Amino acid sequence: MTTKPFTTIKISGDSALASLMQQRNSYPQSGDYPFLIGEADDVERIEEAAEFNDQSIDEILHEAAQFDVAAWLQERRAEAEEYEFSEDDTLGEWPGDIAQKGAISLHRDILTGEVRPEVYLGSANITQPWHLPAVLKYGGWNDCPDPVVHCAMHQYWQKEFGAEIVGVSGDVIECIVKNPPRDQEAAIKLAWQQYWYCTDIVDQGCETIANLAATLLNAEVWYFWWD
Repeated sequence: MTTKPFTTIKISGDSALASLMQQRNSYPQSGDYPFLIGEADDVERIEEAAEFNDQSIDEILHEAAQFDVAAWLQERRAEAEEYEFSEDDTLGEWPGDIAQKGAISLHRDILTGEVRPEVYLGSANITQPWHLPAVLKYGGWNDCPDPVVHCAMHQYWQKEFGAEIVGVSGDVIECIVKNPPRDQEAAIKLAWQQYWYCTDIVDQGCETIANLAATLLNAEVWYFWWD
C-alpha cells in the first residue's frame, strides 16, 4: 500500500488563514509544510492528476535542481513568436499605482468572494517550500507546466523574492512574497517571467504585462491560474 505523500484536514473557512499561518510558524520545527487547498473537489483533482505522472518525487526534484529557467522562458517566448506575438501589445501602458493588491483567496468562493464554510488544509513533509509541486506531482495538463517546471520556477522565485507557495487548488497556485519587486523595472521583468509561466493570468485576466507588473509592485501575494 502506497502512503499518500501529503495529508489533509477539514477546517472552517473562517479559521483558514489563522490555521495556515500558525502551521507556517511551526514548520521550521515540525518539517510539515502547510498549504490551503480549497474544497473537496480540489483535493480530488490534485490526487487524480498526480496519478498520470510516473516520476518519483526524487526524480522531479533532481531534474528541477538542474533546470535552466532562463532557457525555458526564452523557449516559451520563441514559441509565442511563431503565432504573431506582439511584445508591445502584450506589454501595454503602465497604469500607475494600484492600491488593491492580491490576497490569499482559496478559502473564498471564486464568484462571490464570500468565505467558504469549510476548506481543506494540506500538509507535506518537505525541506523547502518549492518542493511542494513535486510532492503533489502538480501540472502537466492543458497549458499548466509539468511538476519539474513548477519546482524550478518556484525555487528561483523563492531565492529572488522570498516567494513561497501557500495555496494549491485544482487549477490555482498562490504564494506569499517576503521581498517583492520595489520598482517598475523589476516588476515588469518579473511580470514577463510570470506570463511565460502562466499566460492565462494576462490573456484571460489583467490583459497586459504592465497591468500585471503594477499588481506585483510591493505585493505580498502572487496568484497563478490555468484554464
